[in-house]
Amino acid sequence: MRHTIRTNILTIFLLLIGLVSVSLLSSQYYFSQKLAKSATEKTFEIISKNITDKISSQNSEIVQILQSNSENTSLLEKIHIDYNHPALTILTHIMTSNPSIYATYFAHEDGSFYEVVNLNESKTLGQIFSAPSQSHWMILVHIENELYYFYLSKELILLSERLEHKPYNPLERPWYKSAYKSSNVVITGPYIFSNLQQAGTSYSIKLPNASGVFAIDYRLERFNNYLALQRFEENSEIFLFNKEAQIIASSNPNQKQINPLLTKALLQNNHETISYSSSDGDYFAINKPLLQDIYLAITMDKDRLLEPYRMNLLYALLIAAILLLISLPIIIYATTIIIKPIKELIEQNELIKKRVFTDVTPIKTDIIEFIELSNSMVSMSQSISTYQESQEKMLDAIVKLIADAIDAKSPYTAGHCKRVPELALMLLKSANKSQSGIFQEFSLNDKDALREFELGAWLHDCGKVTTPEYVVDKSTKLETIYNRIHEVRTRFEVLHRDAQIEYLKELLDGHDKKSAAKKLQNKHQKLQEEFAFVAQCNVGGEYFSDEDKEYLEKIANREWLRYFDDTLGLGPDEHLRKSREKHQPLPTSELLLADKSEHIILRESFDFTSYEESGFLLDVPEYQYNQGELYNLSIERGTLTPEERYKINEHIIMTIKMLESIPFPEHLRKIPEYAGTHHETLIGTGYPRKLSEKELSVPARIMALCDIFEALTASDRPYKKAKTLSESLKIMSYMVKDKHIDADIFRLFLEEGIYLEYGKLYLDEAQIDEVKIEEYLS
Repeated sequence: MRHTIRTNILTIFLLLIGLVSVSLLSSQYYFSQKLAKSATEKTFEIISKNITDKISSQNSEIVQILQSNSENTSLLEKIHIDYNHPALTILTHIMTSNPSIYATYFAHEDGSFYEVVNLNESKTLGQIFSAPSQSHWMILVHIENELYYFYLSKELILLSERLEHKPYNPLERPWYKSAYKSSNVVITGPYIFSNLQQAGTSYSIKLPNASGVFAIDYRLERFNNYLALQRFEENSEIFLFNKEAQIIASSNPNQKQINPLLTKALLQNNHETISYSSSDGDYFAINKPLLQDIYLAITMDKDRLLEPYRMNLLYALLIAAILLLISLPIIIYATTIIIKPIKELIEQNELIKKRVFTDVTPIKTDIIEFIELSNSMVSMSQSISTYQESQEKMLDAIVKLIADAIDAKSPYTAGHCKRVPELALMLLKSANKSQSGIFQEFSLNDKDALREFELGAWLHDCGKVTTPEYVVDKSTKLETIYNRIHEVRTRFEVLHRDAQIEYLKELLDGHDKKSAAKKLQNKHQKLQEEFAFVAQCNVGGEYFSDEDKEYLEKIANREWLRYFDDTLGLGPDEHLRKSREKHQPLPTSELLLADKSEHIILRESFDFTSYEESGFLLDVPEYQYNQGELYNLSIERGTLTPEERYKINEHIIMTIKMLESIPFPEHLRKIPEYAGTHHETLIGTGYPRKLSEKELSVPARIMALCDIFEALTASDRPYKKAKTLSESLKIMSYMVKDKHIDADIFRLFLEEGIYLEYGKLYLDEAQIDEVKIEEYLS
């Protein structure tokens, strides 16, 4: 629950005065009580030491027994369904020599278990285990979920036996697991023995060669008589308990449960002297931990302990009440002086939090500490303001530097990263003023929000820094870092000369010169026509027919002879790709146009799992690049292969990944969204995440329109001619109908004349033609 500072200060002062009064009231009573408790606690310490020594002595004795007998080879003998195990003699001897030991046992790695119980250790054991009257020992043998009971006389003569089907895995018991992992004797905390329903402790040690575990059980009930001897007052009780507040031994054997209030204190690990009430009076109780999760507690009659010291409390109570009444108005006045400047400082802090640094001014107060704090806040706000401005300028410069670098990568996209933000800010300004359509509840006027949008617009293509220039600038189908049409032309040149050589050979062989010349002319003409066709295919276009493809394949099947080794002078990557093909002896015949394995550049180290987890749904081609000649020349539209098209589209994926990896402050968190959604559509057909209309914000839709308009009107693209305003808007109107562009944003774009304003700034005069926006608004 929250409180005002006045309430807190008032409460603190009242509590202080109250505490002083209570201290005065109860000082005599307290110190008298303390003396009584101190004497009791000293007695408790003596008792706890005695019991601790007793337990330690018992532990040492049993540990010594385990250590001295664990090397006995009889413990390693295999356990069978027979009471007379070779280890029986040593186990009974241990318990005969140490009557306080309840049971000795051992378990092997195969899960078999052998235990000897001393039924004379307690008068109740024979009854608990349904043993014959003359039984002195009980042998438990557990093998494969079968538990065999053997009852023996003192002389180890079998008196009776019985069988139980009982699942039991000693290897999972704490005494076995902890001892198996240790090289020393392990002592468990007190716990309830499942057979007896009585508390006890297990001592265990690993057998030689880690073949099993040897253990001894000790019943803690044997401490009852010893605890009874430690009592120092008739109504006091001494008992041992575990961490679950269960009694494991008591000076009163009839005591089975601990008082609930005392139980609560014990479970909270409260070892101070506490008070509690029961049906026969009020009591003090003290408890402390001893050994192996064993705790000691003593309860004492409270009245007998404190009876001599209760007196003279009434006068002290009256004095405390008077002091509180006198102090109340003084405290109220003091809080008023403090609260006012604190509230003013809170207001100044809110201004800093909102980054309204210019409104932070010193407060008026006479308290020196508050004056210093106020001046410090003013100085801090000025420093933060200066630092923030420098950081913003640096970030803006870095962002624009990245955009300029991307624009400078290719002469065909120069200025795109600069023009799109300019156009987007024009459109956003009009969107903030509009109250129609989707703009009714839209507002992005906040300084931080506007800057966030502007930075997102500047960075919308930052992923293009990873896109190779030769892909972006690819103006012909065979172009990589150079136009490979020259290689193809050289092969045609070879065929041209081969035809001429063949002609000369025919003349030497006496063939008709005129007929041979005609044949040569036809071959040369055919080669010229075919190369012209291949060269035309290389240029690319809007359509490549099946007939053209068949003709291209026919040309590709021409053969020419290669006399030189094509594995010489290669770089490492190229040589690796070349090694995929079987080396042919020279000279060798090759196809005029071919798709070779060396043309395939594999997609390596691509994390498809991360790709899908990031929500990217753009189909990823099998290969990174396919530079096959026939494959490239057969491109149906444009000059790009599917692999190259993906590489270009991948820039938006890289944009998102790059920006999402940056820890932007809260007011810039939407930059990745604004920069990474301009290729999405309203019907989920865009990329890279195929977002729906509901997933696209108004700023994201503005970015999509601006990117499209700039691309249509740009005059620096290798694959198209710059379009006029009317042509661009007509295309965009179709995109509105197809729900690739938002209709409300397109209407605003037209009605506010933003297209024309932008055209006058960035387009050639020839592109600025007449536009009848009514055709698109209707």
